[in-house]
Amino acid sequence: MTHPRRSAHKRSALALIAMLSGCLLLPACTVSTKPTAQKWVATWGQAMTSQYVRVAGHDGKPVPDAYGQPAERTLTVDRLTLRQSVNVSAGGGRVRIRLSNYYGLAPLTVSAARIALGAGRAGDLSAISPGSDRPLSFDGGKRSVTIAPGREAVSDPVELPVPALSNVVVSLYFDGPAQLADFHPMEHAHTTYAVDGDATRQPSLAQRPAANALPHTRDDHIYLLAGVEVAVPASTRGIVAFGDSITDGAYASTPTTTWPGVLAGLAQRNGDAAAVVNAGISADELTTDQIGAPAAGTSGLKRFLRDVVDRPGATDVVVLFGANDINRGIDAAGYPNGASVGDLIASMRMLADVAHQHHLRIYAGTVTPFAGFPGWYSPQREAVRLQFNRWIRSSGAFDGVVDFADAVAGAYTPPPLVAQQSPLPVGMATVCAGDAGLHPNDRGYAVMGTLAYDVLFHATLQAPQGCH
Repeated sequence: MTHPRRSAHKRSALALIAMLSGCLLLPACTVSTKPTAQKWVATWGQAMTSQYVRVAGHDGKPVPDAYGQPAERTLTVDRLTLRQSVNVSAGGGRVRIRLSNYYGLAPLTVSAARIALGAGRAGDLSAISPGSDRPLSFDGGKRSVTIAPGREAVSDPVELPVPALSNVVVSLYFDGPAQLADFHPMEHAHTTYAVDGDATRQPSLAQRPAANALPHTRDDHIYLLAGVEVAVPASTRGIVAFGDSITDGAYASTPTTTWPGVLAGLAQRNGDAAAVVNAGISADELTTDQIGAPAAGTSGLKRFLRDVVDRPGATDVVVLFGANDINRGIDAAGYPNGASVGDLIASMRMLADVAHQHHLRIYAGTVTPFAGFPGWYSPQREAVRLQFNRWIRSSGAFDGVVDFADAVAGAYTPPPLVAQQSPLPVGMATVCAGDAGLHPNDRGYAVMGTLAYDVLFHATLQAPQGCH
């Protein structure tokens, strides 16, 4: 007589064998005995800069504060709802946000916060998809959060299926005076809406009057929102694009046509598990701060830890710096006549060392040509660009090189000084330039994003239109 329990065990074993045998015939069949490990990754993010500006008197001179230093002020709002729409890269089923008061000089209280999926309504990025609105909490369930100066706050996670390459809408309400010291200056669409009162639950803010403290303008900024993060499989790559205005996307028509946006789109459409964050800041330099221009950001050396290494889930960084440094960086005498190639090399070596110490792969982009841009070219500056690019290509300090410079070079109309040079210096191709030859257009960014994808994912894709 067969024991009943032993028979049950035998039937279970036979069933498992049958299931495994069936899987051998089905390539897509997998058997999992434990849940897939998850991690948080930044699926969207921007580098914050300071919105503090110096207070000037009637004579135009700075007004001193109580300590004799130039007084500064920033945008202050009260009883206002701020709604901001951003484009995520990777998708996930759980989501949280990151708010920054890094540049704040006073505590910042956010009275309420909500997140939703964008409705995809043309001309109204404030519209949210019905049924997707979720309240956000902080510190284990608190509706409001106070962020100390120099700090960030991360919301508690909420369950919300966020599709890849979709719009996410974040609403913040301030029920008292709040200084919006942290912001990102350049956006590519009307991303930001501000109205008086608590309108965080409203399905759209497009038809409501703009708040007096923060009127609708074409010069939109992102305030306080430093990141949107999703829970993803632990094998997902977190890629940070780190640089200046060419990474930020000057002259791109939309956030998705910047080169990091193109990279994100290609990764998702080709089935690669990867999130991409754009940590570019227009006018930023690698080697030095922008003295007197806080919106241009602190130097890349200073902000590398905060904007790259500390990003949740970061595994890779693509660095593209140098054009601003070569044009107006600090020279050996302390004047803004252009950084030396030695300073640029030392700075990039430092980034590579720090990245590798934190187990990040680092890819260096070559400095794109600027000979066609009036006022930027000189034989000395071009010599620094060429020397720096040669070092990037040959140093072996990086996990890979993205040769942006070669990819966007091509025929251009030289300014008078450049036209006198023989041979003619390399310039950005006119067909890929958004201006006179410093910043790419959508076509140039498509070439750059495709090249970055090919290097990072060992692919051989081609952009729809080249620059040569």
